[in-house]
Amino acid sequence: GCCARMMAAASCPRALALALVLTATGSFSLAAKPPHIVWIVSDDLGFNDVSFHGSPQIPTPHIDALAADGVRLYNYHVQPVCSPSRSTFMSGRHVIHTGIYMPFEQGTSLRLNLTYTLVPEYLKRCCNYSTHMVGKWHCGQNVVKSLPTGRGFDTYFGYWSGAEDYYTHSVKGAYDYHDDTASPLKLRPALEASGTYSEYDMTQRAVDVIKQFSTADRPLFLYLAYQNVHWPLQVPDAYLQNFSHVPNVARRHVCAMAKIMDDGVGNVTNALKEAGIFDNTLIIFSSDNGGPTDGNEGTQSNNYPLRGGKNTIWEGGTRVVGLVHGAGLKKTNYDSFEKMHAADWLPTLVSMASGRDWAEFVSDDEPPYLPGDGINVWPMLSEGAPSPRKFILHEAHPGVSSDVHGDGLTVGDMKLVLITKNPEPGWFPPPGQDPAKVTYKIKCPKPAPPVDPKQCTKTYCLFNVTADPCEHVDLASEHPDIVQDLKQQLQQFKRAAVPPVVGQGCQPVKVNVNGTLVWKPCDAPLLGKLDN
Repeated sequence: GCCARMMAAASCPRALALALVLTATGSFSLAAKPPHIVWIVSDDLGFNDVSFHGSPQIPTPHIDALAADGVRLYNYHVQPVCSPSRSTFMSGRHVIHTGIYMPFEQGTSLRLNLTYTLVPEYLKRCCNYSTHMVGKWHCGQNVVKSLPTGRGFDTYFGYWSGAEDYYTHSVKGAYDYHDDTASPLKLRPALEASGTYSEYDMTQRAVDVIKQFSTADRPLFLYLAYQNVHWPLQVPDAYLQNFSHVPNVARRHVCAMAKIMDDGVGNVTNALKEAGIFDNTLIIFSSDNGGPTDGNEGTQSNNYPLRGGKNTIWEGGTRVVGLVHGAGLKKTNYDSFEKMHAADWLPTLVSMASGRDWAEFVSDDEPPYLPGDGINVWPMLSEGAPSPRKFILHEAHPGVSSDVHGDGLTVGDMKLVLITKNPEPGWFPPPGQDPAKVTYKIKCPKPAPPVDPKQCTKTYCLFNVTADPCEHVDLASEHPDIVQDLKQQLQQFKRAAVPPVVGQGCQPVKVNVNGTLVWKPCDAPLLGKLDN
């Protein structure tokens, strides 16, 4: 018992020996309480939408402060759109194994496979974390077990779907904003939040969670997934006025929406300090995909000087803003160009928190983890060690022709890519910014070549994304041997890729609650206690 419960190490020789060994390897010892974890995700934030990446157009001092004192991830990749990235964050599994290649439409029975154990469940299993989520879920909502409170979070405040009005919190004719608990199970529509801008409520709930749970004996895991800066383009006027000099209306809104989110990050940071746990908290900040740019989806996030954006597997679609700050980091204030993928957070956080190999906490009935799924990169994050990740699988599909976003694989320096979804084929500086006057953190040959919208859409291209992260120069004709080798490696992933996920069971329903139509899981209205 004492070894398993990490108690009284001195009376438990095996635990003490383990603690001493593991401390030497740079993980947290079994004898020590694991650090708190606060994981903040921004929606549709572009690579060029934070000022620590070089662009002064959107000042983000609070995110920048975490970056300045932390590890800045410049070769960190996610999937090119929301549900795929979020399901990968939570499950540690690549989309070629989950089948979640595209975002879930509101009102469908699509969901992340219920047999997968997710991050909050692992953190409970390994280390007795108290687990709380605020914000956008987008990993399934048709049954009670598919909701955050059914997947390991003790409490949840936010919206289950992918996009909605920032003030009315409505989508497709019903209210989607909830205040839920797992035990006792209670799904409560947060109708009192109607009319309040979501960033305010989400930040306040995050601050409340920190105040309430930081004093407990258990470590805290808070997953804060902001709505900003996803469309619809809505923001309080006071913030919009700060960017009146930006000539493009959509860009002006995105700037203001990023700025108000940065203020929220500042409030969360302050709450950690006031609770006395800032130094004992590992903070993660990440976007969920590259920003939709140049009017794609009607908005103007920005990824310059990277190529492309959301909904593409160009670097601008998958290489995103990422940083870690705080507890357990032995080397800080530096730029990391080591490879990391969205799937790596699960094994990394469980290994870090437990001080053990995360695989020890995988139960016998867990579906197997496969090549392309997450690996533990904690030594890379904490000590600046080389990344154990040698490749980034962007996307792969079975069959001869690719579908959805395309097929892409980066091994070492070289990226092989075939693009099939291409709403932003080139390089698009933000409206109101002269690139010649900005020193971007990502260095590329200047100037960018003319945009060929058909490039890489019929035949595979090859880019050296270490020397040429902006994908200016296709090297495929110069290195047919590398192309062939990467094609063979990609082919293995294509063969292993599952078809797109299909709906399971009934669809979520709209239920009248005190005169307001509210989204509910289809099995919730049958349970009387959930109808309040």
